[in-house]
Amino acid sequence: PPCDTKEVCMITNVVIRESEVLRRVGLSSSTIRRLEAEGKFPKRMKMSHRAVGWWRHEIEEWLKSGGERWGK
Repeated sequence: PPCDTKEVCMITNVVIRESEVLRRVGLSSSTIRRLEAEGKFPKRMKMSHRAVGWWRHEIEEWLKSGGERWGK
């Protein structure tokens, strides 16, 4: 999202780990992978060779849209 100030950027540009994403969206890891592959869920980013995460604002946007409009 666009940032007006450094403080806003710091608040909105937060990465959340897989366990938090699973808790927030209530879906399994395999369902999230399938939805990602179909372009219906935000893409994960690799944080290290064993860790992935998502931008918090993208997960919140997906939740607000009901998951229906992602990627369209």
